[in-house]
Amino acid sequence: MTRLGSSILIRAPIEKVFARVAQHDRCADWLEFVSSASYTSEQRVGTGTSAYHTGQIMGRKMGWEGIVVEWVESERVVWQASSGEPEKMRMKALNWVKREDGGTRYGLEVEYVLPYPLLGKLMDILMVKRAVARSIQKSLERLRTVVEEESSRLQDSI
Repeated sequence: MTRLGSSILIRAPIEKVFARVAQHDRCADWLEFVSSASYTSEQRVGTGTSAYHTGQIMGRKMGWEGIVVEWVESERVVWQASSGEPEKMRMKALNWVKREDGGTRYGLEVEYVLPYPLLGKLMDILMVKRAVARSIQKSLERLRTVVEEESSRLQDSI
């Protein structure tokens, strides 16, 4: 299993960062590999919430469903792929937040296992790890921009 992750400091309250990360129907503007997402469950928060995503992973267009397998309010949300190619890869994403320096430290950790044991390991070493790590970093930077701009607009309107 490969596990990659990174974190970034966002100048916004933890509640705002967590709420934005937990709104999966609004993740396409910051998650680099997602082009659209919509809920497939009636519930929108908590364990059992599910959403269908479309996007590109490793340059391939695909669709998949994900389900929240762990939810701790203002602390962490864990999504696990439950269909499509990401399910075959046992893909899981841990989103966590912590208060830090008057803002929020947000972290994204992704776990996956490539199919085909020998070929999969070689592909992971040669290209997949780097592509996933770049995607995580770009997503973190995009989330920081989105949340800080939203917080700034809110402050300006007060």
